[in-house]
Amino acid sequence: MLAMKPLPMLDEGDARSMLMQQDWSQALPGTLEEARVAADALRGLVQDAVFLDEECYSNAVIHTQYQQKLHAHQKQIHGLENETAALRAEVERKDEMLVASAVRQREAQQQIRELQQELENNAVVFRMHYQELLTRNEEIDRLKAVIEGLQSGP
Repeated sequence: MLAMKPLPMLDEGDARSMLMQQDWSQALPGTLEEARVAADALRGLVQDAVFLDEECYSNAVIHTQYQQKLHAHQKQIHGLENETAALRAEVERKDEMLVASAVRQREAQQQIRELQQELENNAVVFRMHYQELLTRNEEIDRLKAVIEGLQSGP
């Protein structure tokens, strides 16, 4: 921190007399020395902050390029992870649909087997009824022949 003396107050007529009375020869060397020290310290800070040697600068540039590439790759990886998660969700949804479809197909096949069995049973019943009708037709024909024989008769 710089040790500085306050500036004199300038009032109407007192200003010139105070400035003339002040002993500048004593104050000036100390103030100049303080200003020189502050300027050297500031110069050192600026040189340290701004100027790098060539090797350090090239390493910093390479490091920055690697960081940029790494950041780009991380963004790409994140995007691919999101895409993978979306694809996994789609596959799971399709798997669920496939399982539901397989269940419906098994149910449909079971219904087909039941309907085929019912159709075969109906065919057997139909054959039995048809056979019964044929038997009764034959019996009716015999009875008609007997009736006709009795009517033409004795």
